[in-house]
Amino acid sequence: MLRNAFKHLVRFAPKARALCVPWLLLATRIWFGQVVLVHQIMAMAESSQGGVAGAGLHAPSSVEAALHGIAPLLLSAGLLTRPIALVLLAGGYGSISLGPGGATLVLLAWLVVLGPGPLSLDAMLARGLAWAPLGPARQIRKIYEQVERYVSPVLLLVSRAGLAASLSLASGLTPSLFSQAAHHSLATLFLFPSWVDAILAFCIAFGCMTRPATFICAAMVPLAGIAMSMDERLATLLLLLMFVVTGPGVISVDQLLARWMLDSPEREESRLDQYPQVVVVGGGFGGIETVRGLRNSRCRITLIDQRNHHLFQPLLYQIATAALSPGEIATPIRSLFRGQRNVQVRLGTVTGVDTATREVLIGAARVKFDYLVLATGARHSYFGNDHWAPYAPGLKSIGDATSIRSRLLRAFEEAETAEDEAARAAWLTFIIVGGGPTGIELAGAIAELAHHGMDQEYHTFDPSTSRVILVHAGSRILPTFPPSLSAAAEHSLRKLGVTVYLDTRVLGVDQNGADLGKDRIASRTILWAAGVAASPVAKWLNQPEDASGRVRVNDDLSVPAVEGVYAIGDAASSLGWKGAAVPGLAPAAKQQGKYTARVIDAQLAGHRRPPPFRYRHFGSLATIGRQAAVAEIGPIRMWGAPAWWFWGAAHIAFLTGGPNRAKVMLDWLWAYVTYRRSTRLITDPASDRQSD
Repeated sequence: MLRNAFKHLVRFAPKARALCVPWLLLATRIWFGQVVLVHQIMAMAESSQGGVAGAGLHAPSSVEAALHGIAPLLLSAGLLTRPIALVLLAGGYGSISLGPGGATLVLLAWLVVLGPGPLSLDAMLARGLAWAPLGPARQIRKIYEQVERYVSPVLLLVSRAGLAASLSLASGLTPSLFSQAAHHSLATLFLFPSWVDAILAFCIAFGCMTRPATFICAAMVPLAGIAMSMDERLATLLLLLMFVVTGPGVISVDQLLARWMLDSPEREESRLDQYPQVVVVGGGFGGIETVRGLRNSRCRITLIDQRNHHLFQPLLYQIATAALSPGEIATPIRSLFRGQRNVQVRLGTVTGVDTATREVLIGAARVKFDYLVLATGARHSYFGNDHWAPYAPGLKSIGDATSIRSRLLRAFEEAETAEDEAARAAWLTFIIVGGGPTGIELAGAIAELAHHGMDQEYHTFDPSTSRVILVHAGSRILPTFPPSLSAAAEHSLRKLGVTVYLDTRVLGVDQNGADLGKDRIASRTILWAAGVAASPVAKWLNQPEDASGRVRVNDDLSVPAVEGVYAIGDAASSLGWKGAAVPGLAPAAKQQGKYTARVIDAQLAGHRRPPPFRYRHFGSLATIGRQAAVAEIGPIRMWGAPAWWFWGAAHIAFLTGGPNRAKVMLDWLWAYVTYRRSTRLITDPASDRQSD
């Protein structure tokens, strides 16, 4: 039992370090920034009081003043942190003894070795420079990595030795020759009995129970009273907290115990073949979260997807309307899990599941499983009219988006050379079927593109004369939103020039237009956003399905009568939303993925299963156009510009990868300022055949 408790503590330590170290480094940088700023102000004040020829005072040059003036800003922002910390270290900030001045010295050394941490401009730039064709930048980054890898253990050892020596001065362990220096040590500030000083010094010196020992010291720093100034107290506290979070380093008794108690990575890797096999089908939001949730579980994971990328589907319509490029909302799946040793990514299309032999079928190949998670999402539903698909494509993949983009842009090109006004009107009429979030986002984006994004580019017609028609079978658009927000969204669409047809069903679609009840509208571009159908998971498992084709699941998201099989996301029909069906939204899929990982992990560890799944709905968002959106966040309802800004911030935050966030922000800023779309490319040959 004691060994298991120790294992859990050791496994928790990296999580605590990853969570706390960035904030400690940020606090250290900000503190040093204000120290340097105050030091510069005091130096300038002394220089001015001493006069031009005053008593040998050194008046800082303009270059020195500029460097000292900008250094606090750079330190606080985390830009050029290592060089600045090195300059400060060489310039005499902090003394050699590990009293309060010594704490300052060690903190500066840690900034040089460890860098500024993830919450810094240096870290953001480093991600981009890793891919930039700049040889010197890559070499500098390699040097930083080598310094952090090989120097940090030595720095931790020296720091521990200095701290232990400082504590031992008051305990009588050091020779009397050094007793006069005891008033400079940290021990005189903590007011510990000498035997406590001796124990703490021993633990810290040998790296034995280092975290508890330094935590005790850190807890006494606020009680130091007048023995320490505020800056000294903060420096000492930051240093001790850094030890609490990072631990003693590899040269320590704690590390030896951890290696003895836990399996090494090599042994863990060799044992993977003995662990249960978890197969996850689908690299969407639910599948990705399931795999991430099992990163510390003793299992082998095979993630299967028919594409090699994870797609941020909420922004897919922006590719279709030439606002973003595919690489900005898609991330290679393998890059997401390159640091997770128990994951194997496999490219392939699943064609079935053999529940008798417990195998997943990928064409002629088979993959065995002990646990299976089906997160296969949904596909277009034409309500029994699949022959409409060639004339009214839906939007579910990057291929769909680029094909729709080509159709849209090709329509304007054909309108430029149309033989008569009737043909031109058909090319400039865009019909979107479906009044849900995808439908109104497509309608608003196409209207903005036509009315604002192409002015003065065509000479035989005016793009703003285009007609955008939104057709919805219900009495109001956005039926899952409150009526007030549906009305606000409809008002915004009409203000953009979109014609909204309510209570209207599509009776027929062909290459020349659509039949809307009694009306026949000529259109060469029809887009489908009216409905979705689940992937054939229920058929694979021979299970009953609901009206949308989703397989019914239990309270723990497991498939009835099939042991160890789970279905999540758009593939599953779950009543985990206060007794109602869980909506087909990205947050719901992510919550289900995390929950399923917890259920499987509990079974692997022999623990009690978590309580039934309960979906937490944080809100709904939909955008119509520039400064026009609707948002429902709990009891709060917003529309117009506030909702639009909130929508943008939320989607940026949930995008995968820092580079993607930066690219999307720049593209949106460019489009907002210039009204121009950045990726107006016709790349799909299918659009050529469609126009022919």
